Amino acid sequence: MKWQNETSRQHFLPQVEQRFNAINPHAPKTKQKIYTFEIVNREALELRLLNSKGHPISNTLAYRDLFSFDVEKDTDIRSNFENAFNRYESNVKTHTESLICKLATGQRNMEVNEEIVNLFTAKLLNFTRNPFSIHKALNTFGLLANYVPATPEHKITFERILNGRKPHQAHLCQELGITDAEYEKWLRMLFMLFIPSGDGELNMLEGIVKAYFINLAHQIGVLVCLYTDVCCLLSDRSFSTNINEPGMNGFDFNLSSRAFIRYIFADNNALLPPNTPPVYLENYKNAYKKLPRSIQLNYCVDNKELLRGFNRNVVYQSYRHVFCASKPPFIL
Repeated sequence: MKWQNETSRQHFLPQVEQRFNAINPHAPKTKQKIYTFEIVNREALELRLLNSKGHPISNTLAYRDLFSFDVEKDTDIRSNFENAFNRYESNVKTHTESLICKLATGQRNMEVNEEIVNLFTAKLLNFTRNPFSIHKALNTFGLLANYVPATPEHKITFERILNGRKPHQAHLCQELGITDAEYEKWLRMLFMLFIPSGDGELNMLEGIVKAYFINLAHQIGVLVCLYTDVCCLLSDRSFSTNINEPGMNGFDFNLSSRAFIRYIFADNNALLPPNTPPVYLENYKNAYKKLPRSIQLNYCVDNKELLRGFNRNVVYQSYRHVFCASKPPFIL
C-alpha cells in the first residue's frame, strides 16, 4: 500500500458521508455545504446554528495532518492513512444507495447482507479514527498497538510511525486534550487495523467485523429507517449508542439526511428471561449453534418516534457539534 501523498487536510468523517447530508447535494462537490449546530445544552437538547449559509464540506470534520505520521521537511509529501481509508470511503456511496434501493423494492436479508456488512466496516472505521473518541477507541482496540507487524515492508512503515517527523503533534494533542503517548498509540492502533489478520486476505479491521457477524454466541438485528420530509442528524463522533443493557451492544449510524441504520448485537443468554435454569440455557445454546447464521432485518418509512430517539441520542452523545441538511433539525 502507498502511504505517501500530499493530502494535509484530513477528514475523520469522510466527505462522501457528509455529502449525503448536504444542503445542496446537486451542487459541484467543491461547493457543497452542510449546516453546523453547536450543542449549547445537551440535557435540554438546545442547539445553536453557527452559520445560516452552512459550512463547506471540504473543510468540515477535518484537521490538518490528523493522521500524518511522517511529514517531510520542505516538501508537501507526508505519510498518512488517507489511501487506506479511501479503500472503504470509495464504496460507501455505492453500498448506501444500493441498500436503500433494495429495501425500497422489497429485497430482504441475504440480498442486502453485503451492503449491511460493508457499511458496518466503514462506520466502525469512522469510530476508530474519530479524534473525539480516541480514549474509547483505545479502550476497545488499543491492544492492537502493542503488536509489531511481521513482514519487512510493514515493519518499515511501523518504524516511521514510531519515529517519523510530526510537527503537528503538539498542537493536535493540545486541541484534542490527549497526551503524546495516547496520540502515538492511536496511530499505531490505526496502522495495525490494516495489517493482514491471517484469515485469508482480510486485514485486522475486516477480521474484527467478520467475527461480529459470524459469532454464534449472539444474534444480530438491523433496522433501516427512511424519511421523506424530516432530517437525520450527523454526529461529530460519527455514531451513537441505542441500548444500554448487559449482553447487548447497539450502534446507530447516519446513512443520509433521510435515513439511518441501527445494528444490535445481543448475546443469546441476554435474550432469555432472568433466572432461566442452566439446563435450558445449555439446550438453547446448542440448538442455536445448529441454525444457519442470519441477520434479522427490519425496514420502516417515516417512523418519527424512531427518528426522535435517534436524533436525541446524536445530540446527547456527540462531542460538540451535530450536522444536518436542514434547519431547524427535527428533535422534539
